[in-house]
Amino acid sequence: MTETVDTVETPARGATDVLKKIDALEAAAKAADGRLDPVVLTEATQIVDRAGQRLRMSGELTVVALAGATGSGKSSLFNALTGLDLAAIGTRRPTSSMPLACVWGDEPAGEVLSWLGIPRRHQVQHRSSLEEAHSEDLDGLVLLDLPDHDSTEVEHRLIVDRLVELVDLLVWVVDPQKYADAALHNRYVKPYASHSGVMVFALNHIDKLTPDQRKSCLNDLDRLLKSDGLKSPAVVATSAVSGDGLQEVRSLLVKRVSNKRSARERLAADVDRVADRMASQCGTAKTPEIADDDITELVDALSEASGLQVVSDAVRRSYLQRARAATGWPLTKWLGRFRPDPLRRLHGEQVSGQQGKALRKSASSEVAIARSSLPAATPVQRARMDAAVRTITNKAAEGLSRPWADSVRSTIRRREESLGDELDQAVARTDLGVASNPGWWGVARVVQWLLFLVTLGGAAWLIALLVARIADLTDPPLPKWSGIPWAWIMFVGGAVLGLAVSFVCRLFATSGAVRRSRQVAKTLRTELEQVAESHVVAPAREELAAYSTCRDSLAIARQ
Repeated sequence: MTETVDTVETPARGATDVLKKIDALEAAAKAADGRLDPVVLTEATQIVDRAGQRLRMSGELTVVALAGATGSGKSSLFNALTGLDLAAIGTRRPTSSMPLACVWGDEPAGEVLSWLGIPRRHQVQHRSSLEEAHSEDLDGLVLLDLPDHDSTEVEHRLIVDRLVELVDLLVWVVDPQKYADAALHNRYVKPYASHSGVMVFALNHIDKLTPDQRKSCLNDLDRLLKSDGLKSPAVVATSAVSGDGLQEVRSLLVKRVSNKRSARERLAADVDRVADRMASQCGTAKTPEIADDDITELVDALSEASGLQVVSDAVRRSYLQRARAATGWPLTKWLGRFRPDPLRRLHGEQVSGQQGKALRKSASSEVAIARSSLPAATPVQRARMDAAVRTITNKAAEGLSRPWADSVRSTIRRREESLGDELDQAVARTDLGVASNPGWWGVARVVQWLLFLVTLGGAAWLIALLVARIADLTDPPLPKWSGIPWAWIMFVGGAVLGLAVSFVCRLFATSGAVRRSRQVAKTLRTELEQVAESHVVAPAREELAAYSTCRDSLAIARQ
């Protein structure tokens, strides 16, 4: 199966404002909740929260951290840069596991330092020789000296891990003997390869190397960093003893402080890092579409499995039977009392309204068919329904990455489990129109009873004449019309007209039964369309909408 991907041209990375990137990452994380790796989503949420906190603080401050292993000389470098003897030099910090902070300028840094978790006793507000030696304005620089990342104290390593995620610029101080240390590269460099723009590597103690050794170490360090994934690693050679490279480090700090962009660049790198991980799981395939023909096939399958045709046919026959009972000639419709109503027979004992009373005696009764009384779906009908659901599921998951395809399938599968019960309820809540009979039925009933009374009157008259003759009584006068006695006209005419009216009413009732059957079928199909929508189509489209949101948001976050 060929995966189709969107061909939308995206700007180069870094072209999108960091605020838009953060908002896009938040939207992607929300859309992917419960679908992609929860570890990655948790990291994304943490980055969004952390970015919000950092952006609410002063943008005039640039937090730079000197980090390194034991013996790398980062504390010596810190003292050389600050011009003060602030950091204790040695293989073990003798007094505290807390990092040191030196702040330049008058910009309040208390909020930032509190967020970084640096106590006030480890904070220094100072204008050092660094600023005196240069005309550039370094106001806003916050320089940190971190504990050793390979310290034997677990607490030290945890502090480094925490601050590495928070500072704006990282200066990794390495020495010629340990620059290839696996702990540094595997724990900090490779995972943050996307942060190349906010990391600098200072090869310290170069005063102990010959020019050829210095060149060899710098080239090898550059090679290692590129193999770790850094595209353009910034490497400088320094010595706190001889002062080599300090000017280059100072110039870098001046540039970073002056442009005030380090915090946003760091946050953008954080977003890029987690967005890349999410994108590798989300994928970039074009959002599948659910075809109308597939939805129609599903509704057809549900209609067949739910007994729509059985119900509509029962409604038609019930309408005809009730019409005969209401409009038929009294003598003939009396015989129909012994025929069970099709709806009642289909429904069994569950008749809402006046349960247990005959439907013919209560035109206002509301009949609701319980699904359990209908014939169970045959294996063929069930297979057709399952195939229709499977078709929509497969097409909705087509081309998606594994996590999203699994999410689509599992979501529809969960909703499909209640599909049978929902079909029962759809049939049960469908209005079968039993309570609303046409008005002409009442008129026909009155006419039939009048004709029946005329027939009875004629019959009574003829019986009275017969009794008089048997009793040898004098024949009463017998009115006639055109030579035909009125008694016979009433008897025969009433019966013939009653049967004729019954026949005409049956013709109208047949047409009405067809209309009522079609109306019920249409209503029931509408209910089944809603079932298909709520249990199959809507869940699939919700998953696809979430996928589109996640994919498009990640595209913005990665710009």
